[in-house]
Amino acid sequence: MKFFFKLVFLILVSFSLQSCLVSRCKRPQITGYIYDAETKQPIENCKVGETLTQSNGSFSLKEKRYHQFTFLGFEAPTLSVNEPIQKEGYEPQNIQFMQPFGGGMKKGAFHSADTIYIKKNILKTN
Repeated sequence: MKFFFKLVFLILVSFSLQSCLVSRCKRPQITGYIYDAETKQPIENCKVGETLTQSNGSFSLKEKRYHQFTFLGFEAPTLSVNEPIQKEGYEPQNIQFMQPFGGGMKKGAFHSADTIYIKKNILKTN
């Protein structure tokens, strides 16, 4: 019986030595510009995720990370990003992208959203 407990203890210790707490990417840093689709002018104070655009239409969302307990050799989770773009008088949009093993990106991960053009709402009258 003692042998069984020693064996179980040895197996648990060996598994715990092969596991670790790793930093995972929830969202890379995202930068870009928001412009009016018709006038091609930058849009100031447009809400992108949790931030607002500057006078030149630029925005920057900070990288978000979390910690996960995992075993060595396990693959990183899929990274799925969906950040809303909202401005009164304009149609809402989203910044969306997915990377199969993106959760394993190292600290300092970056994504350029480039220039995003949003359209004004057109009210329909009957």
